[in-house]
Amino acid sequence: MTLVDLEERIKRLDDNLSNFKVAEDYNAVQLEADRVEKELYSLNNRVIMLQNNIENIDKNLEFSPDINKENIKAIYRESKIHFPENMTKTLDELEVFYEKLISNRKRRLIEQQNKLKLEQQNKKAGVGTLQKDFDKLMQYLGEHQALDLFVSLSSKNAELKAECDSLKKYQELQSEYKIKERQSEKDFIELTEVTEQYLTEIEPDTVVLRDYFRRLAKIFYPDSVAGLTIECNDGENQLLFNIDAKIESDASDGINNVKIFCYDLTILFEGHNHNIDFVFHDSRLFDGMDEIRKSSMFKTVYQKFTQVNKQYIATVNQNQLEEIKKHIKGDEFEKIITQNTVLTLTDESDYEKLLGIKVDIPDE
Repeated sequence: MTLVDLEERIKRLDDNLSNFKVAEDYNAVQLEADRVEKELYSLNNRVIMLQNNIENIDKNLEFSPDINKENIKAIYRESKIHFPENMTKTLDELEVFYEKLISNRKRRLIEQQNKLKLEQQNKKAGVGTLQKDFDKLMQYLGEHQALDLFVSLSSKNAELKAECDSLKKYQELQSEYKIKERQSEKDFIELTEVTEQYLTEIEPDTVVLRDYFRRLAKIFYPDSVAGLTIECNDGENQLLFNIDAKIESDASDGINNVKIFCYDLTILFEGHNHNIDFVFHDSRLFDGMDEIRKSSMFKTVYQKFTQVNKQYIATVNQNQLEEIKKHIKGDEFEKIITQNTVLTLTDESDYEKLLGIKVDIPDE
């Protein structure tokens, strides 16, 4: 539901509630109206039934058999039957009796009809009275509403207003977010331009870094493509630069470890904005590397770090030393390795461990 729809519904409810007339006796009045309606229905049925009875009596009054004494005599004359004197007298008496019977019947029907009409008139009067009462009750119910309905509408109105406020806040936050997002995009574009300009300004320095890295890499892989690139990172992240050191086929562990070695030495000797004067490499750096390049690495370290105020620290396993010794003979091994060994660690006792004690570090 949109904000406009919510506001329209809230306005309609506000208008309805402002014109709302609460009747505390609404339920009682409604029950009374139901009762009157049932009684009115029953009374109307009685009036209709009385009307039907009155009409039936009218039909009965209209029916009057036209058989008299003369008609009977005519029938018998046609049959050539002669009436004796005493039979004629009996027909006269019968005719009088029949006329009295018809007269009495009409009188009773008229009396019964009059009673029905009187009852009908009274019932119609009752219908009129009940209809007025029913109309008043329905008018009252139409103008008023039950208290529970008022409470329900008020509660619904409050819910809609709360939903409307939440939707307004959401739209405000969304609008604020879009403004900040557009501003961030502008700032990012400006920062990208500044970064590009900065890379252009320091290009002479990056060339020095690149060439130093390449010279180191060529010591180990003279025929492989190697380089160091620094580019502006215009992706959606917090890194301004993409720095990529590359030696051809560096997906293998040995070449990748040589790349790390060359990169670390490049940052140490040619890097800026740091005060670090040493490099530390763990023995794992020398794993996966062939013996010749492993030996070349220590020769390079000796050449680069001799007579400079910087230090190279490495932990080297015994088997790695034996491999180096195959390619660095005699006095050269003594000068590069033996004279620069400052600590020898064994497992013969806790004293000869790195910290001089046994340390058990849990996995978690």
